[in-house]
Amino acid sequence: MIVSDAHNFASRLSRDMDQIQRERQMHIDKLSSGVKVEKSTDDAGALVAKIKHRSELKRLRGVTLGLQNALSYTQVQTGALSNVNRIYERMSQLASMALDVTKSDADRENYNKEFQELREHVLQIDIEQFNGQDLFRNTKYAVINTGNISWVDARAHAAATNSSDPEFNHYMATITSSDEQDEIDRQLRGAATNIALWLGGSDQTSEGDWRWVEGPEGLENGGIGRQFWQGKGIGSAGYAPNGAYENWNDPNEPNDSGGNEDALQILSTDGEWNDLRLTSTVPTGYLRESDPNNLQVNNDVSGSFFEMSKISFKRFLPSTTIDLTSLSNAKDALTRVLTAQEDVIDKIALTGANESRLKSEISGLERHLTNQEQALSRIEDVDMAITASRLARTEIKMQSTTAIFAQANKLFNQRNYVDELLS
Repeated sequence: MIVSDAHNFASRLSRDMDQIQRERQMHIDKLSSGVKVEKSTDDAGALVAKIKHRSELKRLRGVTLGLQNALSYTQVQTGALSNVNRIYERMSQLASMALDVTKSDADRENYNKEFQELREHVLQIDIEQFNGQDLFRNTKYAVINTGNISWVDARAHAAATNSSDPEFNHYMATITSSDEQDEIDRQLRGAATNIALWLGGSDQTSEGDWRWVEGPEGLENGGIGRQFWQGKGIGSAGYAPNGAYENWNDPNEPNDSGGNEDALQILSTDGEWNDLRLTSTVPTGYLRESDPNNLQVNNDVSGSFFEMSKISFKRFLPSTTIDLTSLSNAKDALTRVLTAQEDVIDKIALTGANESRLKSEISGLERHLTNQEQALSRIEDVDMAITASRLARTEIKMQSTTAIFAQANKLFNQRNYVDELLS
């Protein structure tokens, strides 16, 4: 009976010691790691909350980094525009100096040399990039070689491209000024010389009423488009309403040959226009115009966005005639440079608005990030004082249990010795 009781007591005491040892090790692990919840056995609910908070924190940091990059992009834009503004200030000063009646043509020629160098510098700034992204989002032009295609199918092709690209609004080109034609020449540099391409113009709704039916111009006048020509060729009393830009290849164009030429083609990217049947497949593609949309900036862990206004500014293309070689030219140049400078100043204000919005978004996210970090800390971090106190209590229990176990062993050994003597 005594032996049985001794074994039961020793077994129970051993289990108690194992439990105390596990508690002791758990407190030591928490104190060494500083983490309160490591395993589901610690606190399953707290562990789930901890994992969710950590995941959201990572997403918040990613969104914040993206906003900071967008802010850097905007600040670089502001710096570039400020540089352009200084250049235009100097160009206007040169134009004013060229208007001095005491200056000779040789003096004006010297002023003009610097003027043209500054103009070229602005064009270089205009094509600068930030991490592979265009700093200034200008309209882009491209020759889309589809193979022989009708005007109707080319329009559908452009619409399909547009629906799949959120960054740009793509459509068949609408050439509304000589400056725009100059920009096409600059971008494409003769990429489609002597190749017929479709444009976004037509008179299919009303014969002789030629309108741009693609792009922003196609939405004007209640959706029927902006008119750029009325009637047939000049030889048949045709004319451009309100001084609209036109570039027909012959005084007799458009001639509506066969009574069904209702689509507009350009004979090359730097060339002139001709009318052609809607169903003709002579052209091998179309000239595409792509207007950049506002930038979509991610500002939330759920993937929501806000729009940041796109930025472009007035500049003078190489093909544009602007110089200081005479008094009249200098006067014209001064007027145009001042207009361009006003545009740049407006765009500096716009980048400032973009920058303020981004800073506000970043500030809000950083506050949210701080709150999430504090919430995670409350779930995850060990209360050092409480845990140290619990460890001390466990150490005392461990020492007491060890002492009891040792004393019990001693007593049991003594009792067994007496039993042996008596037997």
